Amino acid sequence: MKFSPLVMMASALAVFLPGCGSSEEPAAVEKPAPPAPRNESPERVQFHTHADTVTALNAGEHGTVGAPGRTAQIRFMVQIGAFRDPHHASVVQGEARKRYHMPVLNDFLAGPGLYQIRIGFFESRENARAFRQQMRQDYPSEYSDSWIVQLKR
Repeated sequence: MKFSPLVMMASALAVFLPGCGSSEEPAAVEKPAPPAPRNESPERVQFHTHADTVTALNAGEHGTVGAPGRTAQIRFMVQIGAFRDPHHASVVQGEARKRYHMPVLNDFLAGPGLYQIRIGFFESRENARAFRQQMRQDYPSEYSDSWIVQLKR
């Protein structure tokens, strides 16, 4: 079978020029939709390392207020744990704040890589000891390993 040059040229043009001379519309090429912008921020663990000294000095029921007219000498705290995991330390800190409505510090020690969780500001070791005993009675399984820390001045 022999084709005329005119037929061959028409078929070549049909290949190179789609849509010319045919009644069919070429299929639309769909571009993938761009990804939607992300409005959410990544999950972050919050750490608080400041102390609310006004609340601490007004917390008379926990033995933290000095005699009227003199500045309190804060010398002791109760340490309730030391943790390597920052999230766990933050959870323990938040739970202690809810339970006792007192300042709870989360201090990071870079050398050993520990987050120390400490509660209360006490003028005397006896006041800190009394508070620690109360904590151990209220939550024996959680604060049984707590200890008293003397602050350096």
